[in-house]
Amino acid sequence: TVTACVRLLRRMNGVCWTLLALLIAEGCVAQVITPREVVNFDFAWRFELGKAPPPGPSPPPFPPPPPGPIPPARLATCEHCLQGYNYGTGSIHTTNTANYSECCSLCAAAPGCKAWDWNPNGHACYLKDTTTPKVKADRWTGLMPETTALHTETTAAVAAPPVGPPSGPPPPEAATTFDDSNWTLVDAPHDMLINQDYNPIYSKQMGYLPRNAGWYRKHFTLPSSWSGQAVWIYFEGSFHTTTAYVNGALVGYHQAGYTSFRIRLDNTTVRYGVENVLALYVDATFGTGWWYEGGGLIRHQQLVATSPVHLTPDGTWTRVTSFPDPSGSATVVTSAEVENFGTSPMSVGLVVHVYEESDAAGVAATHTVSSPAATVPVGGSVIVNVTSTIADVNTWSVLSPGLYRAETILEDANGNVLDGINHTFGVRDIMFDTSGLHLNGKPVKVRGFCDHSNFGGVGGAVPDRVNLYRTQMLRMVGANAWRMAHNPPIPARLDFMDRLGMLALDENRDFGNVGVGDNEPLPAQLRDMRDLVKRDRNHPSVMAWSFCNEGECDVDSDALPFRNVSYEFDGTRPVTQNRITSSGNSTKWLDIQGFSHKSGEVFDSFHAAHPGKPMMATECCSCMSQRGVDEDSCPSPADGGCKGGAAAGLGPGVFYNNNIGVCTAQQVMASDSREFVAGTFVWSGFDYYGEARGFPQNTKCRGTVADVAGFRKETAYWLRSWWLSNISATDAGRPPLGFDPSPADITVFIVDSWQPRPGVYHNANRTITVYSNAPLVTLELNGARVTEPQAISFFGQATFTLPFTPGNLTAVGIDHMGARLAQHTVLSPQGPTASLVLSLDAPSPETGTGTTLVADGEDVAMVRATLLDTGGHFAYNAADNVSFRVVSGPGRIWATHNGD
Repeated sequence: TVTACVRLLRRMNGVCWTLLALLIAEGCVAQVITPREVVNFDFAWRFELGKAPPPGPSPPPFPPPPPGPIPPARLATCEHCLQGYNYGTGSIHTTNTANYSECCSLCAAAPGCKAWDWNPNGHACYLKDTTTPKVKADRWTGLMPETTALHTETTAAVAAPPVGPPSGPPPPEAATTFDDSNWTLVDAPHDMLINQDYNPIYSKQMGYLPRNAGWYRKHFTLPSSWSGQAVWIYFEGSFHTTTAYVNGALVGYHQAGYTSFRIRLDNTTVRYGVENVLALYVDATFGTGWWYEGGGLIRHQQLVATSPVHLTPDGTWTRVTSFPDPSGSATVVTSAEVENFGTSPMSVGLVVHVYEESDAAGVAATHTVSSPAATVPVGGSVIVNVTSTIADVNTWSVLSPGLYRAETILEDANGNVLDGINHTFGVRDIMFDTSGLHLNGKPVKVRGFCDHSNFGGVGGAVPDRVNLYRTQMLRMVGANAWRMAHNPPIPARLDFMDRLGMLALDENRDFGNVGVGDNEPLPAQLRDMRDLVKRDRNHPSVMAWSFCNEGECDVDSDALPFRNVSYEFDGTRPVTQNRITSSGNSTKWLDIQGFSHKSGEVFDSFHAAHPGKPMMATECCSCMSQRGVDEDSCPSPADGGCKGGAAAGLGPGVFYNNNIGVCTAQQVMASDSREFVAGTFVWSGFDYYGEARGFPQNTKCRGTVADVAGFRKETAYWLRSWWLSNISATDAGRPPLGFDPSPADITVFIVDSWQPRPGVYHNANRTITVYSNAPLVTLELNGARVTEPQAISFFGQATFTLPFTPGNLTAVGIDHMGARLAQHTVLSPQGPTASLVLSLDAPSPETGTGTTLVADGEDVAMVRATLLDTGGHFAYNAADNVSFRVVSGPGRIWATHNGD
């Protein structure tokens, strides 16, 4: 199965519109009730990628130790081990290593080993071929003689860029006269790294793609009428550092790769009525992640013009101060930050109209209220508050995500409109205690996933429609929550979650010593946290703020200032982090203690020591799987390749099989079964680029719902069995799925294909696994029952062994009276590939992703190509090349992927 994202081009007057420069003509902007004009700035960037590091020899593997003694110089380093750090990235690991000295000895004996670390939790020893350090409090680590200088100064081990914008004259690419006519024309969101060549010389953490830097240039004209206005460009995110030039002059610099920011134009060399050139140098030659982060203009941009006295970007929000009383009324406060780019102080006031979001025309305001006057000083800002009362509140919840729209109008003392914006918000109450999460007073068990921001073919520049598809894929297995791992997300993800009733754990990136990779000191990290909170606090889906992930959280002292920032700019949500540190000193500053990959015994121990502290498994589960690989074909999964390999018909990138039901059940049970743990975030929902386990595999196969291309993996049906079908329809945490054609109460799914076991294993029997929540499951072959009913325990599955006979294999879920509840059938392959069919995964009513593709130049369709055998059924063993092309209409192929 292969997918293609097809992007429709913008059409105007029936003509395909290709933007070579963004020309904003006076009088061409739609009429609005305020002077604010917002223009999509995603189109027509001219782009040039830098030169990646030249290919070199592949790093040496770790051969068995040669005969004879271990070199004394290497062995001597084992007397000088460190605790609290983790050098390098792993290549080989072993379990049951007695202690750190034994682990160091293994590295000393392996000629290619440069560093090692020993994890006392599980006694795992990791041998490394790189040496980059990061903080991990529970690890013992060390380096071999060639790199022992890194012991003394950890920060010196990382080649970090300087803090702040570059000094000296602007580079040639910033000049208006620079010839960019041969550069590539691209639209944002755009990942400048994803189309490079894969090469095993590059980091497996980056999926064997090189980090790199690039230039973006845009030619644009501003209308003369905008002179004297406040004008800026709002960037939702640009990875990693961005240096901006307008007409050759430096105008801005932004360091954090995931936070949103603006670059002001009206106080620069920008001109009106004639062409300008904006040049951006985006440096992604470094990052803070150990996964594929992408690079470039990975998110949307908007060009904004408004009055010199205006509403600050991300400065307007609405919070609930009084949850619905018995009469059904709620009190909300809209706060707006107003700033003055003008030449004199100004007295201003706010008018706020509150509408139900379904009232798109704005004809029936639920409430309208004005604020007292406030004076905004020149070059300064003030915050103006307006209190509103909403009667007969439509609350926001998982089952019914009611939304409101606040239309905020800024006026001068004479009632003239200066500025105005709309934002959505929800009325809901979030509370965590030792019995879990309570949403609007009702208990909700958190059933969620953690996911990075990358997707097959498009890398870090995920189109909005694809993020809608991803959201619905998680909901279809019962998920009610999604962790933004490990960084602020593209805002569209939260927009979809607001409208679908899905809870978000919104996470900051730079914390503690993670800043070693980009030289962000604590004040800059706190600004990142501030920017995250200010941008996302209007989203009712956001249930909590997460400061950090795992090792970065070990700087306990930073938790207090991060908590203070969160409270200062929000204060309505709890704070947490994905780590219980070894010292435990940060626990007192957290409203919810988060845990990453911990056992039930750890939960019990913490609860006994902190009986009043809410808890949540903010990351769980380490189960690797690959879609479509039967357990009988890969009975011994391993990093680097399944046992049997090519002899079993497996490709070089097949490392794991598709059956991780038991693994997932054991790890989810640890948190799901404890009432005092609020819930579980499974790592991960989707496979993702990076953290590869050996070339040519360039993805991490931790996805439990879908692969990197969005094709459903088998474990999705285990999750659906127990997180959706087994949950009462009246449960306050069970997502409603009116669009899903599949029965929700009983799930039955055969994990394996029905074909002979590979001959290399010399076994005629097949092992067949069935995921189901039915009381009993039995198998039928060609219509006849061939197994006795097998009982399904809670969080369990059924496993059968039977000889292979060609035909139709059906799993039937039955009750204790023998009544058939649901069934699933797989068919034996019938010959080679004979045909191909196309279908839409998005937009599609069956995936809850809409029915119409919008011809706005940015929307995409997800077109599935399915190969069929001579019997007209899914061709399990197909390995044919598939090419896509647009044969009519204003579309183009945006990306393709098959999940490998």
